[in-house]
Amino acid sequence: MLDLSGLPVVDNHVHPWRASTSHVDQDQLAGSVAFSDGVIASVREPFLPSEQLAPSLKLFRDTNLGVQYLLVHLARFLDVEPDWSVVTRARNARAEAGYAAWTARLFHDAGLDTLCVDEGGATPRITLEELGAIAPIRLLRVARSDNFIRDLLPAENAWPTFFRRYQEELDAAIRDGAIAFKSVIAYRSGLDVEPVSEAAARRDFEAHRHATPREQKVFRDFLLCHTLDVARERGVWLHIHAAVGDPDIVYERANPARLYPLLHSPRFRANRVVLIHGGWPWVGEAAAMAAILPNVYLDVSEGALFGMPNVRQRLMETLEACPYAKILYGADGSLPEALWIGATRFKHALAQVLAHLTDEGFCSPDQARDAARLILHDNAVRLYGLSQA
Repeated sequence: MLDLSGLPVVDNHVHPWRASTSHVDQDQLAGSVAFSDGVIASVREPFLPSEQLAPSLKLFRDTNLGVQYLLVHLARFLDVEPDWSVVTRARNARAEAGYAAWTARLFHDAGLDTLCVDEGGATPRITLEELGAIAPIRLLRVARSDNFIRDLLPAENAWPTFFRRYQEELDAAIRDGAIAFKSVIAYRSGLDVEPVSEAAARRDFEAHRHATPREQKVFRDFLLCHTLDVARERGVWLHIHAAVGDPDIVYERANPARLYPLLHSPRFRANRVVLIHGGWPWVGEAAAMAAILPNVYLDVSEGALFGMPNVRQRLMETLEACPYAKILYGADGSLPEALWIGATRFKHALAQVLAHLTDEGFCSPDQARDAARLILHDNAVRLYGLSQA
């Protein structure tokens, strides 16, 4: 089998974490790779009272294969017994003694050299400067455009001022060095985005400013289309959440195929877009879109971390249609241990997949190693114009 352990890694999609996570409890550590924990914890409104959820989440963690995988490998890395209480104590002792040093040790072991940081929905925002103090690695900002809408809606009741300030936020993010804007419109009103006039957007804003996000579809569609225009004109990427997610996602309109008419249209064909999370679980649809549309790329986050037992099948499905020059590795983690185990597991699975394809005659050993390096690192370097770290 190929040995990919020494290859460098750009993680195309992570979320920041605070210095306070130098100490975590075992549920937080185990839950960092459990999809049920992640989606429930990140909802904007409580899904159910915590006392009702806690027993179910514990059961889900205890029966999650990815959680068990993290336990075994982190215990080995720490040289302790594979017991969550023991592992958590050992982890906290090292992190509290020097969080940046602990993070650096994990990242060096996995080969991580760059993180593309989607700032998520945290308030106040965790800046790259704050994250950099505990994550000594190259950090790139991915500015979440939906946060601009969230923050401006309570403050602005007139469309002209709201739209002007939204544009100012886009400009400020670009000046701050953002390599991409991130849209989570799949959570707000769905991926079936339609271009609309500003007049229609203004009417919808005036009618639905205080309504639920699903009822704000018209002006949110307008703002995403405007963001695509700005991104194209300013040479910035657009990252679009295209997969399952938290319980408040518009699930019936989260399939990446819903985006095809928009990204295929003449107005947006030149936009450089990454489908974040690779469409998971609609991986085939996302891979086909990336194969058909020249400027659409695929990252494999979320499924790479929360679907660790099935990474090989997901990679095969992606490679079935999508050129490997268009695939980006990502984890979707928000703790250093999650980023470490995601990259470690992905390298192992990718090596198995490429070895199988070599045996089947689809590539030579040298081509397989080149493909691995592109997916893990060089595609992101090329796309974002990065210097070699």
